[in-house]
Amino acid sequence: MPYLFTNTLTSRPTRGLGTISQVVVKVVNNGSSKAVVYITGLNNDVTPETLFAQELFEVNYREVVTKTYNITQIYFQFNAVYSQEQMQIQIFLVDSSGILAPVPLEQLEVSRITSEFRENIAVTTSDFALISFRRNAAVVIPEAVAAEIKPDSLDILASTPVRYKIVAGGTVNGTFVSYPTPTTAIPVTETALQVNYTCTTVTGGRVITQGIGSGIAGAYQNVAAELADQQLQYDLTDEIITLVVSSLAGSDNLAAVFRMSEQW
Repeated sequence: MPYLFTNTLTSRPTRGLGTISQVVVKVVNNGSSKAVVYITGLNNDVTPETLFAQELFEVNYREVVTKTYNITQIYFQFNAVYSQEQMQIQIFLVDSSGILAPVPLEQLEVSRITSEFRENIAVTTSDFALISFRRNAAVVIPEAVAAEIKPDSLDILASTPVRYKIVAGGTVNGTFVSYPTPTTAIPVTETALQVNYTCTTVTGGRVITQGIGSGIAGAYQNVAAELADQQLQYDLTDEIITLVVSSLAGSDNLAAVFRMSEQW
């Protein structure tokens, strides 16, 4: 999960430590691409809590980043949001003698599924770019900027055998737009994604997974694929993700849903 938080911490001597003077946050990126991390420190001496630390930064592949924050509050806590599943974050309390003590971190499950639907699409044996997603560069909410986003699943209704591919990167035609769309009523403030449902072709990029499904002549059959557990490697910070489909038996009219998991 990409959302970590501490319980309320205190700067008073406790657990064999002296007065806490600093907090050190160490971030290690074990993923396959660069990631975005958003760290906040909350002053719990007041109600409602106020921010005394706030930082949004990138961590490259296999990079280790260390952040140090001075503590003047009696009660405080830290939260972290990050965009790469294979991130490791550890927080340490540092007392006035320079002794470090690790802080237990808990995971908060906050997520949504952002999807798009497209129907009555005529396809042949040639590849057809059906739905494409990208990060919304206009998002200014740091939690959304640092959200972990990954392909979740897809459904394709077809009456002939079909194949599908998920392509990372490349260039698609058509236009990316913000939500809500004509088929999906998601407020623009509740997603970090933009979608392109007018595309037809994707140029370049690389296939990160693919599959086939059977159809029944004269009737529709659903081709479903769960993508979340496939550990797909991509960099949605800089790349687009596109669902590409084609028929294995002449031409067909398809309908499809492509879903993305957002955790932020």
